[in-house]
Amino acid sequence: MNPEIAIPLVEPRDFTAAIGGFVRALRQRVRMTQPELASRAGVAVSTLSRLERTGLASTDCLARLLFALDALDPLFDFVKQRRRLAELPVDLANFHPGESRPSRIRHRRGERPLP
Repeated sequence: MNPEIAIPLVEPRDFTAAIGGFVRALRQRVRMTQPELASRAGVAVSTLSRLERTGLASTDCLARLLFALDALDPLFDFVKQRRRLAELPVDLANFHPGESRPSRIRHRRGERPLP
């Protein structure tokens, strides 16, 4: 799938439909049938069929299918990069290299965090 093709995401189901289409396109590219891929990934054919039609499946199922299609590494690299970016401070003015940040912020019971 060409990463330069824009997919309009208006609702969450647009994303799940895109995932289903992506898996279908990968499967067809390697000329596998649904039963072949399902067997190779260790998932039910009905699960694969539902994923390709609707995009609905567990993350474990999706990971198994992408692994069987040899497409898990690029997605993992993307997620790893995005996670790293998400862990950066929002305001770099308050960023001090080497200073440790708390891994978890605790709030007192009934106390609401500021927005």
